[in-house]
Amino acid sequence: MSSNIYLTKLNREADQITGATRKFFGQQVPDYVKTLPSIKKDAIRWVCNILYFGVGLMYNWAVSAVLRQMPNMHAFPSNVAGMIVLFFLLMCSRTAFPKFTDKLVLFIDPYSSFALRSMNIMFVPAVVEIVNNPPTTGNEVGRMICVFIVAYFIGFVLCTFIVRGLRLVIFTPFSIKPKKKDLDMDVDDPTTTLELGGNIEKTKIHRNRTLDEEDIEIGIPGNAHLNRVSSVVTFDTPIRPLSDDDAASCASTLNHSPSSASLRVDHIGTSNAAVADGIAECCPSNSNTFYEPINTTRPKKHGPLHSFAIWCMQQSTFDDLTLFIIFSLCAFIYLPMPEDNPAMPFFRLFLYFTMTILLYSASCRLPPKLRIIIHPIILTSACTMAGIAYFERVKGFDIKHGVNLYKTGITFISLVEKTNVGWPGGGDILGAAMDVSIISLAFNVYKSRPGSLREWIIIVLSIAPMAFLIMFVTPLFAHGIGCTPADSLVWASRSVTTAIGIVIGKVLGADESVVTCIIVFTGIMGPLFGPYLLKLARVRDDDHMTIGISMGCSSHGVGTAYLISKNPRASGMASIAFAIFGTIGVIVASIPVLSDTIRHLSGY
Repeated sequence: MSSNIYLTKLNREADQITGATRKFFGQQVPDYVKTLPSIKKDAIRWVCNILYFGVGLMYNWAVSAVLRQMPNMHAFPSNVAGMIVLFFLLMCSRTAFPKFTDKLVLFIDPYSSFALRSMNIMFVPAVVEIVNNPPTTGNEVGRMICVFIVAYFIGFVLCTFIVRGLRLVIFTPFSIKPKKKDLDMDVDDPTTTLELGGNIEKTKIHRNRTLDEEDIEIGIPGNAHLNRVSSVVTFDTPIRPLSDDDAASCASTLNHSPSSASLRVDHIGTSNAAVADGIAECCPSNSNTFYEPINTTRPKKHGPLHSFAIWCMQQSTFDDLTLFIIFSLCAFIYLPMPEDNPAMPFFRLFLYFTMTILLYSASCRLPPKLRIIIHPIILTSACTMAGIAYFERVKGFDIKHGVNLYKTGITFISLVEKTNVGWPGGGDILGAAMDVSIISLAFNVYKSRPGSLREWIIIVLSIAPMAFLIMFVTPLFAHGIGCTPADSLVWASRSVTTAIGIVIGKVLGADESVVTCIIVFTGIMGPLFGPYLLKLARVRDDDHMTIGISMGCSSHGVGTAYLISKNPRASGMASIAFAIFGTIGVIVASIPVLSDTIRHLSGY
């Protein structure tokens, strides 16, 4: 009797294994094969982005070679110079061939937008290098916090007064009283009204494609990358939540499984290109719940690790999966490999490079409110330092040894010109990509440019005094309250975007890691306290120019990203404001007399 029970149990288990095997080869494998066209599209996208970065690096090298031939221009950053030259060429081309230029910018937009949205992850190496800095005392940290709070609040409020004062002076003599027909404007009119007291000034508004520094395009679903709107399929039979077992079976093909059940519309950047492509999603676009017809079988309960695995499968994309496979392969080979093996630098390069991207991809999936406080750059940098410390400890080294290999200082230009030849680190690859991202800002400024000369005058005249205040007065104030010269100098690059701030800090000789931390916290202050400061300065909600310029000058790209959803018209002004602000900062820092003055005010 007992043997029969045992055989029955074995037969039941064998039937379960057979059923699972048939389900795997009969359902899951064909579903995966059907996703191959989507994988082909992703592979083409990767190749196009790599080609764009390659062309950008060659362009940056050419600009660098020209600058070295010009007197007193060898210290000027080639990436910022390339951005200025590219924007000038775009404006000249638009004067002669407007339609061709707009089509060219529209064609390049997916790749330039990818470079801009990916800019955040390129700041991580500079923050990781903070482990090489000497420790800072508590009193020095307190002084730095004091300088940060005072400089930000005074600079923000002062910028609002400067913009409104210039608008009052420049626009008032040219304004006319609005007529009744001017007030009855059609919604589709390509112009908008800019209200100044009781007068109205018509201003042409260009398409608003602004930089989002929070979401980067490495396969992370977000508003800045892909907004997927899926139609919901209704069933005549009752439905219930799908069990975790079945959810796991289809999670790997969630984003790409073809079916005629629904329609997916992808919005890339701001170009509304609708692509009809079936996907096997039986749920709303804002829900991760799966449904199937009612079954009397009760779903099995699993532990938290199983639920976490299901969540990872649902959230992962082609980019994440590819990078994770590369990371796992490199880690599997790196750990047992001897340190003196000639292939060790190759595997260490891709191990740390993929680890940084995967960590940033995970940090970007935090809730939006939590992501504002715990910035992805800070979280990714901390996790990257922990990962480097672990892998180097396995090899018998400390974290400083790993950080020096993570950021060796080898650049693309030094490799091409053979001035510094060797294996670059993962941080060096991200640093080279940042040069292309800075050059890509030219396309962003072109798309967000003002439509009238008076707006250009207001932007430039508003940014000039703010640049003077931040680059000259803030280091003087920091040195006056007792900060060291090194800590006083970093405040000269506080209110520019991180990419340009690192360039300014490098030209002035400031600590890049401290500069990056200050710039990141400056950007976070915009979404947290910007609305309250605007109310304190009594700025109206429809005063898009004042809001945009103030947020762009004070909180650079993070403030601009915040305005994209809150005030899209102001985000265009913010985008061009922080780009011009950073350009002015680099020009000031590259002039020897002015840079020496800043260093002298800092206490050197």
